[in-house]
Amino acid sequence: MPELAFSLPVYIGFALILSVGAFFRGFAGFGMALVAMPLLILLVPPQSAILALMVVQIVLSSFDMRECMGFADRRAVSVLAIAALFGTPVGLIAIGFAPLYMAQIIIGVIAGVAALVLFFRFSLKSNMGTVSTALVGFFSGLFGGLAAAPGPPVVAYFIARDISPRGKRASMILLFAIMAVFALLTAAARGTLSFDVILLGLFSSPVCYAGSAFGAACFRRGSDDGYRVLALAAMEFSALFSIVLGLFSAFEG
Repeated sequence: MPELAFSLPVYIGFALILSVGAFFRGFAGFGMALVAMPLLILLVPPQSAILALMVVQIVLSSFDMRECMGFADRRAVSVLAIAALFGTPVGLIAIGFAPLYMAQIIIGVIAGVAALVLFFRFSLKSNMGTVSTALVGFFSGLFGGLAAAPGPPVVAYFIARDISPRGKRASMILLFAIMAVFALLTAAARGTLSFDVILLGLFSSPVCYAGSAFGAACFRRGSDDGYRVLALAAMEFSALFSIVLGLFSAFEG
């Protein structure tokens, strides 16, 4: 048996930290990465943490898929996913022209402003046009390719939509599952998806499932306002973390 790249304490620590993020995923439909990543990258390299998280995302989504397909806005999810596929390569190309820290700061500022605007009850129509939805998906892919942060445009889009919290949550879970599959296939094609990363994700999945299930149970017992407050708080946290990480990288460089 080949020697593993990570020790047992790292496996356990990774799983426990990610399970906290999985609670937010189960409750809000997003937030697993933005809550857990600041601590996960202290245990394993960032790329390994992101890919292992994608493995967990796919495993958890396999249990949620039936419910999500019933409540998600499947038309919007399809348009967003296809547009994100076109935006991701553009983001990867842009890396050569814009430093990562600059991208992190810009994305953080955009996400922070969007969260503040949404706090004051800005809303979009329940049925958005194909072009506007595709633009959101494109920027999601662009941000993902540029700084591994595809969430802010999509989260802002669904929080602002005049649809039920259950529809918002289901749509985001379904979309991020599709994007996780795309990310892993891309990593496999580029030769950056290792056995150790897959094992780390699979090892973490059971305890993350418990965290996600607990979050889902809280969601079903919560109110619409409670969902909105937690979603916006998670979005604002993501924005601040992105800005701080970008500033830290800029001064360190």
